[in-house]
Amino acid sequence: MKATTRMEEPATAQLQRVIAIHFDPEGGAPYWLAREAQLGIDARRSIRRIEDLAVFGPMDADALATRPVEDFLPRSRLARRPEFLLAETGGTLGRPKFAVHRADEFHAAFVEPFVIAAARAGFPREENWLFAGPTGPHIIGRAAGACARALGSPDPFRVDFDPRWAKALAEGSFARERYLRHIAAQALNVIETQRVGVIFSTPPVLRRLGEAMPALKRAAVKGIHLGGLSVAHDFRAWLAATFPAAVVLSGYGNTLFGMCPELAFDPQAGIDYYPWGVRSVFALVEPAAGGEAVAPDRVVPYGERGQVCVHRLDETQFIPNMIERDAAVRIPPRADAAASGFLQDGLRDPRPLVQETARPAIGLY
Repeated sequence: MKATTRMEEPATAQLQRVIAIHFDPEGGAPYWLAREAQLGIDARRSIRRIEDLAVFGPMDADALATRPVEDFLPRSRLARRPEFLLAETGGTLGRPKFAVHRADEFHAAFVEPFVIAAARAGFPREENWLFAGPTGPHIIGRAAGACARALGSPDPFRVDFDPRWAKALAEGSFARERYLRHIAAQALNVIETQRVGVIFSTPPVLRRLGEAMPALKRAAVKGIHLGGLSVAHDFRAWLAATFPAAVVLSGYGNTLFGMCPELAFDPQAGIDYYPWGVRSVFALVEPAAGGEAVAPDRVVPYGERGQVCVHRLDETQFIPNMIERDAAVRIPPRADAAASGFLQDGLRDPRPLVQETARPAIGLY
C-alpha cells in the first residue's frame, strides 16, 4: 500500500512504535508473537513501512471473534486495564468480533474526528440530542454520548435497539415492521415532549420519524448525524426537504477502527469520507478474483472503486489488513483539511461490495 506524501512520515512513525510494543518478546501481545513465530520473521526489524504489513496477509477475522481479548493485548499495557472499553461488532458478517479501546484511543477513533468535521460543517452546538441506535455491547452508543458532550450538549436522550435482532427479522414481515414501529414510537415520545435539536440515527429510522413528526418539530431540528447504513443520494434530498434547518453530517466506520466523518457531499458523486490522523490507515484495494484472497497492498488508482482495507495501529489493539465488506471510490486527500489532521486518501460513496441477499437491516456498520 503506497502512503500519500503528507501522511507517510507520521504513519511510519506510528507503525514502528506500535510494532515495537506488540512484538516485544517480553511485553508483546500473545497472538502477534505467535503469528511472528509462525511466519518466521522478526517483525521489529522487517516491518518498517505500511507496505510491509502485507506479509501478514488478510487479518483472520475469526480470531477476533473467537479468541480472548487478552490474546491481542500487549502484556506491557495490561496495567491500564481499568481504562479499557470493551465492545462487540454488530455481527453483520458472522460472529461478532471483539474490540478493545483505551480511553484516549476511543476519543481519537470516535470523538475527535466528528468534532473537527462538525466545526467545518457548522453542526449545531449546545442542542439536546436524540440518539436512536444500538447501545449494549455496541460502542456507537458510547460514542454518541461523548460526541454530544464534546459539542457542549448533555448526554443524549436515548432509544435503544438491537441490530442483531433487527437483522434476524425478514424484510416485509409483520415482526420487522412491528419492531421498527416500536423504536419509532419511543423516539417520537421524546420528540413530542422534549426540545430536540439533533437526531442521530440510521436512515430507516430517520425516514419513519420524519414522516410522523409535525412541521414545527421538524423545523426545530438543527442537526442530523447519520450512521449505520449506506446513504442513498435521494435520501439526502429527502432529508433536506423534510428537515430544512438541519445540517446533515454522516459517518462511516465500525467498532474495530472508529469513524471517518463526511467532509463533502455531491448529489451526483455521493459522500466523501476521510480518516483522521494515522492511528487507522485506510486503503482501497483490488477485490479478490477467482476465489483468491484479497492482496492488501494492491491499491486501486484514484477514481476507481476498491475494497476497503484498514490497518489499526493502536497500542492496545493492532489489526493489520482487515478486509471490510464495503467498496468505495478512492479519492485524494483534501488540501483544505490537512491542517486539521485529515492526511489520508478519502472514501467516496462506500457501499457493500456485493449487495447482500439478506434484507436491509436497522443496524450500524
